[in-house]
Amino acid sequence: MFVFGIRRVGVACFVLFLVLGFAVGCGQERPAGADRTQATPEQLKQVGQLNAAADEMYRYVMDGAIDKARDKLEEIGSQMTGIRFEGITSVEGVGALSESIVLAKRVFQSVHFSQEEGQAAAAKIRLATDALTHANQPMWLQYYKGMKESAYRLEQGVLKRDKKEAAAGLEQLQLRYATIRPSLLISRPASQVEKMDSLLTFFRSQLSQPEIDLKQTGGALEHLRQELDELFGRRDRSAYVPIVERQVPASSILLFGSIIIVVLAYAAWRIFEFERNSFGGGNRHGGR
Repeated sequence: MFVFGIRRVGVACFVLFLVLGFAVGCGQERPAGADRTQATPEQLKQVGQLNAAADEMYRYVMDGAIDKARDKLEEIGSQMTGIRFEGITSVEGVGALSESIVLAKRVFQSVHFSQEEGQAAAAKIRLATDALTHANQPMWLQYYKGMKESAYRLEQGVLKRDKKEAAAGLEQLQLRYATIRPSLLISRPASQVEKMDSLLTFFRSQLSQPEIDLKQTGGALEHLRQELDELFGRRDRSAYVPIVERQVPASSILLFGSIIIVVLAYAAWRIFEFERNSFGGGNRHGGR
């Protein structure tokens, strides 16, 4: 019986470690869609400088100072080559930012420069570099409302079998999505972005048909709503913040663990005393 009591104590201790492990896990804050290791101070400094340069370039474009914007874009391209992005974003994220810079250079070097195209190219880079420096609340999250409105317009056009209205909603959605796509690849897993790519491709294909197939397209609309909420970390949330697990203070974890240890220690002592007395008492009664 004494051995059996020891086993009970061992099981109780095992449960204690499981509970403490769960409590510690709850105390760690993990943003949704991000799996980033701690970057070095030098990396953070370099990325901050890159973001500042992108902000300047964007302001130059909006002010019509295209020559200054072009020079700043060249500076951004040079800075990119000297930064290690390990622990900050994925290979897909780096590739998306690099591609945005290359495409922006083509726009700014074009003989027939378009102010609208220049602003769109600058916005892509500005949002992408901001996503690098603000992992928890990047600026691209502000596009949620506009994209939901475009998706709703697409949905209404489909339900009414109005191809013109549906196509207009899809075009709006694609333009907004194209602006934040590099940022999405920086902040979210590539698999999530690929799902949205596939959905938009599907809608383009469906709207190119003579008639809207309400059965197929209608089902895809539900997936579109879900994917948008997933990308933006919304899921019926009212704030533009990614989902994080609740952080429990370390002091609370220690207090909670200490209480359990005291309770288990007292229980173990009672079990030990009970079984020792029962075993000893049996001997005394047997000897009389």
